[in-house]
Amino acid sequence: MTRIALRLGVVLLVGSLVGCASHASRTAGDADSPSASVSDQLRSLAGRWQGVMAETGAFYYQGLLRLDLTVHPDGTWSGTIGNARAGGTASMRGNRLVLSGTARSSTGQQDPVYFALTGDDAQRWGETLGRFGGREERASVSLEKTS
Repeated sequence: MTRIALRLGVVLLVGSLVGCASHASRTAGDADSPSASVSDQLRSLAGRWQGVMAETGAFYYQGLLRLDLTVHPDGTWSGTIGNARAGGTASMRGNRLVLSGTARSSTGQQDPVYFALTGDDAQRWGETLGRFGGREERASVSLEKTS
């Protein structure tokens, strides 16, 4: 019985050391860390994007907002979400295009915007929270690059 416990202890110790070493190597070259290629990747995504933000899990009425956004090579974005003017910063986190900022409606109401979108140079999609008719709900975002 003690041999089994000793072997188990050795296996756990070796496993934890291997895990620490692999964590250290992942941290050094983490995909989320900034690099020169990130700005190149963001530049390749610069342009006009159009699509929709659709409420998910709706029962009677599904909210739908048209998106017309422009990602600028300088790391900013602007456009419209529904009838609201929106803008903020654009960045890359791993392979995700992250758009964060605010949307301001014609009545002056400001809502935070946070999209973390996966995809490629032609299409991007993801999940977020959106405001539909005064209620905040989960939503799917889908964008296609138009120029």
